[in-house]
Amino acid sequence: MSHEEVESANWKGANKRVSSRKSLESPPPPPPDGGWGWVVVFASFMIHIVIDGLTYSFGVLYYEFLGYFQEGESKTAWIVSILCAITLSSGPLTGSLVNRWGCKLVTMFGGLLAAACIIASAFAGNVLTLIFTIGVGTGFGCGLIYLPAIVSVTVWFERYRSLATGIAVCGSGLGTFIFPHLTKGLISSYGWRGALVIIGALISNCIPLGFLFLPVPEMPRTAASDPTLTKLKKSGLKKSQSTEHMARANGRTEDGDVARLTLSQPALNKSHEPKQQPHSRHGSGIMNRPDVLYQGSMTSLSKFRASSPVRIQTMTKDEESKSPLSEMLDVSLLVDPIFVLFSVSNILTNIGFYIPYVYTVTMSNELGVENPERLISIMGAATLVGRIVLGFVSDKPWVNRLMVYNVCLTIAGMSMASAAVCTEFWGLAMYAAMYGFTSGAYVGLTSVVLVDLFGMEKLTNAFGLLLFFQGLASLFGAPLAGWLVQATGSYTPTFIGAGAFVSVSGVMLFVIPLMQRRRRTSPARARSPQELPLDHM
Repeated sequence: MSHEEVESANWKGANKRVSSRKSLESPPPPPPDGGWGWVVVFASFMIHIVIDGLTYSFGVLYYEFLGYFQEGESKTAWIVSILCAITLSSGPLTGSLVNRWGCKLVTMFGGLLAAACIIASAFAGNVLTLIFTIGVGTGFGCGLIYLPAIVSVTVWFERYRSLATGIAVCGSGLGTFIFPHLTKGLISSYGWRGALVIIGALISNCIPLGFLFLPVPEMPRTAASDPTLTKLKKSGLKKSQSTEHMARANGRTEDGDVARLTLSQPALNKSHEPKQQPHSRHGSGIMNRPDVLYQGSMTSLSKFRASSPVRIQTMTKDEESKSPLSEMLDVSLLVDPIFVLFSVSNILTNIGFYIPYVYTVTMSNELGVENPERLISIMGAATLVGRIVLGFVSDKPWVNRLMVYNVCLTIAGMSMASAAVCTEFWGLAMYAAMYGFTSGAYVGLTSVVLVDLFGMEKLTNAFGLLLFFQGLASLFGAPLAGWLVQATGSYTPTFIGAGAFVSVSGVMLFVIPLMQRRRRTSPARARSPQELPLDHM
């Protein structure tokens, strides 16, 4: 082989390795934005109907348990508080399981566990048994279902992600509208034990629905489907032509000269060929995508993508399973004053968030309101409308999403407190509608506000810590409210106190723009994409 052929072969190998390195640093191919993805949206929609329908209409069952077991408001409230707490706080562990086994298997197992535990609850002889069967068992099962139901939608969509996710989570509002009447009817016909068996059978439908969470097919990257690929090809071509021109100009025709050139370019001297499939939007590695928990429109994220390209790294199965759990529980953000403030706000919100769903029915029964389960249905319908409207408005580039979030939390708390002065159905209906509409912002906008504040690359970390704080706050909210009812003999202090917590959680976040402005003007800190003014997001 001649010196020219050796040189040509070496340059081709070097350019191939550069191209491989580029491909690892570039974003994965875009999802199909349709096709089977709409079946995934349907499955997620139906799952939200069942899971959130059970959780948000639990006040009907709570009233039955309270009268049947006679063990007090506070102890009985531990059932729903543990249910909500474990559903939320199991998020990081569920993320690791999804990385290892995929959304389909995790959802199917969660459906089986939740259904079995609800059916087992029909044979409970005391509240303590229900705490373990419904609170712990069903809570963990719902946690295994809830996260994959969101993740499966986000990985199938990019351009239409906000629309697809909005449709999916609307099942929550519809479930809250349907389940109170359904549960009341089942209790009237079969008693609460028979109702739990039938509800368990309904939850078992999450098993075949989870089977529909098929993995996203790996689509080949083309210039038409991915503009990034064209840029990478042009960049690599220019660099290789420039380097080759320099080599020829310097007369590098000996093997030693080529070796010296590659040693001066570490990127060319190391092999960057992937040893195994570096990335997948399904099965293993799905939670390693920094945007997998983002529910908003991807069109507003161009600045984050431009400033910090996604780096896809190869890792073993064990590393893929551990990575999301360790990242979602990484406490590094706790030194950020803005995140600490946002976390305290979330804790206050979750202390009062579930109070209307648990105590509205019992409070209305004491007031003599007929069919009080209608109030939970009104709340669910308003939540459905609120999620759609607020999600649509917040996707507009001229909308300050943090302000929308703050205002809605403040109004939600005020509407909750107003329930304490309502004595008839229509007043309570107005409270339920207002609280349902504004509380939709808390559920639908949390992830997009996190990205606005801290950037896409910190979303997984921030979301995991918030899930932990939310679960902790949800654990004590309902029992504390029940203790307050027992101590005062009235629901008025409970609703006023819970409303105050939620309103304060919204008001305190109005200082975040001031904190950001002070941070941007501080000479000790350099500006980063996540610190851009919110009114430009």
